[in-house]
Amino acid sequence: MGVFRRGIAGVTTYYVGLQCYLVYHLKTAPPNNVQPNWGDGSKGMFHSGMEPVSAKPKLESATQESREPMVQAVLSLYQSKPSLGAMEFYAPEATVEDPCFLFKGKREIAAAWYNMVKFIPTSETLSYKVDHSEDWVRITVNQKYCLRGTGLDITLPSVAYLTLTRTDEGKELIINHTDEWYGKPLLERSNHFGFELIGTTARVFRRVHGWIVTRYSCAPNVREL
Repeated sequence: MGVFRRGIAGVTTYYVGLQCYLVYHLKTAPPNNVQPNWGDGSKGMFHSGMEPVSAKPKLESATQESREPMVQAVLSLYQSKPSLGAMEFYAPEATVEDPCFLFKGKREIAAAWYNMVKFIPTSETLSYKVDHSEDWVRITVNQKYCLRGTGLDITLPSVAYLTLTRTDEGKELIINHTDEWYGKPLLERSNHFGFELIGTTARVFRRVHGWIVTRYSCAPNVREL
């Protein structure tokens, strides 16, 4: 029993320390500087959590205008206005990841956005900018969130990277949605050379957080996704 307690205490201490390091990372890490290029696609990206999807079809026929409905759907999610229509822009095996959570699959993603409304009933987009590349989209957004029951407003600038794939019917879908608060890269093994354990365990904890908060879903008809 003593060994078990010491183990629990050790894991708890490491977890708290990792969350403190995350705050330090968000304050001090340099922002990502990923430049869109219609010719490069995802091959030119050095960006945590956004490895190119293998054997994905090229998207040369995509245009900024054709992607506008997708962009507006994603913005509506940030505005605490989730809808099953917005979920249609995510691939079945899509992931959504931010510094605290990692969600896998459309059901978890829908549950996450709908559950967020319970804590953040209103959210206002103060400004946004969209950049396009061959198979990904970057949305730089400044969002003001209102926390339920507190009267507090939090303004959070972030950069959302949407990695895209295409169905056999030619429709573009989001396969990976990475949200970087303050434009800072996520804690990943790839960006903590020499300290791989930090990035690896940070992603494990993000996944645990994501799994826990989506066990209950406020999303309607989520089983149909």
